Amino acid sequence: MIIDGHAHIWTLDPVAYPWQPTFGFVPTEEASPEALLSAMDRLGVAWAVLVQPSAYGNDHRFLLRAVERHPGRFVAVGLTDPAEPGAVDGATQLVREDGCVGLRVNLSLDLDRAASQADSDAWAGLESLGVPLCLRATPAHHDLARLILGRHPRLRVIVDHLELPEPRNLVAAVDRLAELAAFDNCYLKVAGLARLSMEGPPYRDTWPLIRSAYGSFGASRLLWGSDYPAAEPQDLYAAAARAIMSMPFLDGADRDRIMAGTSAELWGRAMEQPS
Repeated sequence: MIIDGHAHIWTLDPVAYPWQPTFGFVPTEEASPEALLSAMDRLGVAWAVLVQPSAYGNDHRFLLRAVERHPGRFVAVGLTDPAEPGAVDGATQLVREDGCVGLRVNLSLDLDRAASQADSDAWAGLESLGVPLCLRATPAHHDLARLILGRHPRLRVIVDHLELPEPRNLVAAVDRLAELAAFDNCYLKVAGLARLSMEGPPYRDTWPLIRSAYGSFGASRLLWGSDYPAAEPQDLYAAAARAIMSMPFLDGADRDRIMAGTSAELWGRAMEQPS
């Protein structure tokens, strides 16, 4: 079994689903649930974890509708901002009423606001919900990520995109990721290799970083994600998965763990009976 631990969907219908970009990104090409399912079926991916895109902000309607229509293929991770009033109430609704299996915090590109997010009292309430939390952090947020991990040891934190290192300076990311691995509650999402690589598939120039992360975290705290639709077009969806499968330093059991097992463990019973 393969589980895609990180994908996004949206529709180019700003009347029905207005853009609310938090990072300034507004899509110009469709990323429909049907197109993602087609890519999954070509590769044999059983499930995908749909992460609320920043372009929709706190409007989760499109995300939740897709999960409702395809309950045997998709689960949802909702977006929350600890620095916003009512963050815990909103996150509680997403998890307890809307069925989100996890949450995501996008640390602001404004480092002062990011510090406010990391230092918020809302983290205790988010931790109490008992679901994993994905953290979009960059190297500039590294110390804030460590702060969050240290203050909330019972919160399972999944650092997205290998902490978004600079493609031309992946060597510098090795020590940073080793520091994160020292926190037992930290997981690492191996997603978006196409963005990090200066080459094409299978992205061999990223292998030293992945090998180092594998050594620091172990397969049990690594999970794969396609980063769809960044993994398309040109059949890069399949290439994103095959890049992991081709890494010679991963044995079969650990490869399976990264490609499915860690995600299945994190996202719970929702994935116990794949369609």
